[in-house]
Amino acid sequence: MTVGEKGKLTELHLDRRVRERLLASGTLSAGNIESHLASLPDLEEQAEMIAVDQPALGASTHGPRVEPELDDEGSE
Repeated sequence: MTVGEKGKLTELHLDRRVRERLLASGTLSAGNIESHLASLPDLEEQAEMIAVDQPALGASTHGPRVEPELDDEGSE
């Protein structure tokens, strides 16, 4: 495996957009990725939940959307 300075994986090796190509060429192995991911600290307790509406999925965290009532001319 080709790695960056001091034997560490570089950002290029971990970039999802090129990972499959690096795996296929043998530049990177699945074991290297797994060991790197296992070495990362668990920061779940420090994370903050943010609510994001996803109307395309039919889920809303803010309740149903209220549409304004329009008159015949399209005005509120």
